[in-house]
Amino acid sequence: MDERQTHRQHPPPLGAFKLLSAQMELGDKAVGFLLTLTSISIFTYYTFWVIILPFVDSDHFVHKYFLPQEYAILIPVLAGVVLLSFLSVFVGLVMLKSKKKKKSN
Repeated sequence: MDERQTHRQHPPPLGAFKLLSAQMELGDKAVGFLLTLTSISIFTYYTFWVIILPFVDSDHFVHKYFLPQEYAILIPVLAGVVLLSFLSVFVGLVMLKSKKKKKSN
């Protein structure tokens, strides 16, 4: 026998892999479902707020469930600015760390 054949590593038992895979898959599906449900809820709320609500009488009871119309623009703009700020800081930190590693080598 060849030396490579005698020291061959055996793969893990398939039963353990399938069990672990099934548990991870179930968790991933639950997180995916919650994220999808949250996204659809936010989209529906925002769409109703921005597109439909301006055509509803201002004394209608449904207006008490929504913020004033000015916030329909302000909130997404602020969220975008915060997201871009964090992204810029992250990219800057990665660039600085990469530059330090090159100097030390």
